[in-house]
Amino acid sequence: MPDDTPLLELSSLSVRRGRVNVLNSIDLEVSSGDVVLLVGENGSGKSTLLEAAAGLLPLSTGEVQHSGQLVRDSEGRRSKPKPFGLALQSGGFSQDELVEERIATAVAVAGYEADSNWISARLDEWALRHRAKDRIAWLSDGMKRRVGVLAGIVPALASSEEKLILLDEPSEGLDETSVNTLQKQIASLAAAGHAIVIATHDDNLSSLATRQLTLGKATISEEEIGESSQTSKPPECGTLEKSSENYLNSPPFKWANNLEKRTKTSTITRSAAGLIALAVIGGMLSQITAPSNQSWVALLVLTPPLISALVRPGILVHLSDSRAQEWWNAHLGNNLQMGRNLPPLTLIPFLLTLFSAYLVIGHVDLQIILIAVAMAMLSGGSARVHALESTFPRQGATMVVLLQLIFIWPFLLLVDLLSMDASTFATKDAEIQLLTALVIPFAIWLVLPMIAPE
Repeated sequence: MPDDTPLLELSSLSVRRGRVNVLNSIDLEVSSGDVVLLVGENGSGKSTLLEAAAGLLPLSTGEVQHSGQLVRDSEGRRSKPKPFGLALQSGGFSQDELVEERIATAVAVAGYEADSNWISARLDEWALRHRAKDRIAWLSDGMKRRVGVLAGIVPALASSEEKLILLDEPSEGLDETSVNTLQKQIASLAAAGHAIVIATHDDNLSSLATRQLTLGKATISEEEIGESSQTSKPPECGTLEKSSENYLNSPPFKWANNLEKRTKTSTITRSAAGLIALAVIGGMLSQITAPSNQSWVALLVLTPPLISALVRPGILVHLSDSRAQEWWNAHLGNNLQMGRNLPPLTLIPFLLTLFSAYLVIGHVDLQIILIAVAMAMLSGGSARVHALESTFPRQGATMVVLLQLIFIWPFLLLVDLLSMDASTFATKDAEIQLLTALVIPFAIWLVLPMIAPE
């Protein structure tokens, strides 16, 4: 990257919120060593400008570039940005994460190995080390804010390369000691050549600024301040080694895997739904004679795994918590969704099919195992529908989830297959029927993001 390439460049950037043009044709360059303050009244567009700079908002006109690389433009093009730091105005994490995990995730997303001693030292600087093993949900609001801000600046603290840092109201909710820590670290990072953009109401941060932008009524005016009034030497926290990423140690996979191991959200919700249905069916069969019609028996067997398969995946629960999805969206250049990270959510419908068949029919054979595989595939297709629904601004207020009705077709095909005897199941027609039941949810898994990108 040439030395004079801005770390952030906004060109003719316009953003609308509903019918209101919040930002109108904004041009801005932020270079190495800049500390740019965004000031203005509430609703003037400070957070909008910051989130647009992070690539989070669709643009009416213009484009956003990080270090000369296109991040987003008004034509709908978008790409994964180079590693940068981001602290949203609130949240930016799942509250079931551990404090040290949140910082380790921010380090890993920036492309570095998350060294435990290094992370402990950073937590110590922010008086968080004694809560390193605690879930973020257990912290006070002020401590949660410390975690969010620290996660926003660690990409620069970890790197000898110049990084862009975007901070939205970083001092809001912090105590005096934490504000002092924030000021010192911003000053030292700017001295090391990193660029920091801060949206704030806090006059205490004005002494850090080299430039100040005042926003109001979709316009922007700039005041050149020059050298920051605070001088500081570059941070002496050391740099971390670059990480070598593969699927199993990729930050999204590790993030989702750690949360599922700790909370077991998908495991519990899917198992509970299926087992409750199974208990009802078992109780019913203990009081009445089992139906002689094999189709009814097959329907009873497959209903519990169907209910389990249609449950919302736990990863989407974590992503909807405290703007976690938006944080991932900014760093990945798109939403962290089912196509990027598939937790083992298909295992429970598979096992429930086997267990339900053994309870109702009394045995498990190859025919039932193949049908259990198809039920597992159905749960993957259902997860994709839930993933699409989760991307809409008002989750639960859309009709997307009605797409789940399409899974009734493969389900009924599987009911028919389970009701067949072994000789009928071995015919060509049964093979085609099984293949259809497998292909439908798999096709939804593959095609749905192409029709309506996540």
